[in-house]
Amino acid sequence: MTPIDDADRPARRLRAEQRTAAGIRVVSLHGEIDHNVKDLLRDALDPYDARPARIVADLGGVTFLDSSGITVFIAAHQQIVDAGGWLRIAAPQEAVREVLRLVTVDTVIACFPSLDQALSG
Repeated sequence: MTPIDDADRPARRLRAEQRTAAGIRVVSLHGEIDHNVKDLLRDALDPYDARPARIVADLGGVTFLDSSGITVFIAAHQQIVDAGGWLRIAAPQEAVREVLRLVTVDTVIACFPSLDQALSG
């Protein structure tokens, strides 16, 4: 796994690591996603030059998600889809899954209960 560094940002509460599985970039997130870490999340979901990008955001280690994070997920999803790729969300914990459901992100971005299911999608 390759960590996405955020050494310049104070009091970072989110850690992002990435790896590739079957040609799909898996971004594993750990911690809390709020306004203070939205730039790290945006960087982690950036499709880079891979077109079309296929990205799974593994939220198994995320304990909190606020509107800032939701905004980043929606913007990343739109950017990736516009370029012919896709973004999927995998393994959100119950509290995060409830937020995704309440704001209907799960109707815009495909959400899967496990990483394996998201990869095989």
